[in-house]
Amino acid sequence: MPVRLLAMTFAILLVTGTARAATDNPYQSLARDIFKELIEIDTTDSVGNVTTASEAMAKRLLDAGFPAEDVQLLGPNERKKNLVVRFHGVGKRKPILLFGHLDVVEVQRENWATDPFKLVEKDGYFYGRGTSDMKNSDAMMIATLIRLRKEGFRPSRDIIVALTADEESGASNGVDWLVNHHRDLIDAEFAINTDGYSVLADQGKALRYEMYGTEKVYADYLLTVANRGGHSSLPRPDKCDLRVVGRALEDCRLRISVRAQ
Repeated sequence: MPVRLLAMTFAILLVTGTARAATDNPYQSLARDIFKELIEIDTTDSVGNVTTASEAMAKRLLDAGFPAEDVQLLGPNERKKNLVVRFHGVGKRKPILLFGHLDVVEVQRENWATDPFKLVEKDGYFYGRGTSDMKNSDAMMIATLIRLRKEGFRPSRDIIVALTADEESGASNGVDWLVNHHRDLIDAEFAINTDGYSVLADQGKALRYEMYGTEKVYADYLLTVANRGGHSSLPRPDKCDLRVVGRALEDCRLRISVRAQ
């Protein structure tokens, strides 16, 4: 990913992650407006509508000048349409795919002190279903695409963004559906799933960057540790099983085997 795109992406992510960020920058204000719009669209599996959110983001992209043929709404039914948008580069490299989900976990309204489908800003925090999982990242991606187009940026490769349905629950997982029905639209050299806490920050300062190899895929883990012998009837403080629990493995020989299907 180009360094400039990474910088913009992280900057907008920080804006949408804290209510205390300044909004004098027009793109910061744009990101917050998109964030609010998404939060206030119910995208639960039971009674919500992912298509409504996809259509709202498609309208913003079209209004920003994206060609209609580069903004696709596709899905297995009228409530579960995914959004796929392509931002054209100069074609020196194969595309990069950025993706995330628009659906949110079901809501038990009686457990909320605020309306879960209204964005509430209080004491430096945002409240609402999807504020951290993951409509903040969705807003970041759409705002970044609009900014890149407005500023005339031409990346070395096409940038594809896919916002999908049914990651949390439901029978129409958007990534799986797109792979099986419209692979050509999302085919890329590599993909980045923006779900999760990729950038952890405090007061706008990035503290940690995280990268995951996979998510929600079955795996077996075999953990083997060994040190000086002994019997469990007379446990020693330096026994490896105790140190594993205590996360102090410096005196243990450690082997982890992973098998994923």
